[in-house]
Amino acid sequence: MRILTPADISLAPLPAEGGEAPMQSRVVQGGLPLQARVDGLVLEAAFECRGFHLLFTTDDVPQEDLLHITLFDGQWQPLDAATIGGAYTTGRFSLIGLEGEHTVRFRFIGDTDWSVEILPSPGFRMPLVSEPRGVTRALGFSRHFVVRGDPQPQGR
Repeated sequence: MRILTPADISLAPLPAEGGEAPMQSRVVQGGLPLQARVDGLVLEAAFECRGFHLLFTTDDVPQEDLLHITLFDGQWQPLDAATIGGAYTTGRFSLIGLEGEHTVRFRFIGDTDWSVEILPSPGFRMPLVSEPRGVTRALGFSRHFVVRGDPQPQGR
């Protein structure tokens, strides 16, 4: 796995619909806009692993920032996505580093270290029970990456 630089990958926020703030961005690779889109406005980190691209993005909303994790194939088609965070949770992304060839470690919410491991092939997941507290995904029975963490409740 290798870390991609802002010269490799960046984001271009998409125009808002109906006067709302934009919450999606177009992926830009080497200065050229792609058709690929991600939730979020700020690119926190990007990685390349076995031809896949793993992007970490946030919404840039104080007091309710969400971390969006999106995995794309080599043609920039989305394979998997997850979101960490929720209403009234504050998070700040901090990259800890790479662990082995397929895992990224970071901090965001819940006073815990999080990790994302890219699987060698799609794995089974049980909706609603396969994810740590604070992690959401679209309904489905497979995943291309595993999110691990043990977030602690935020104090009031």
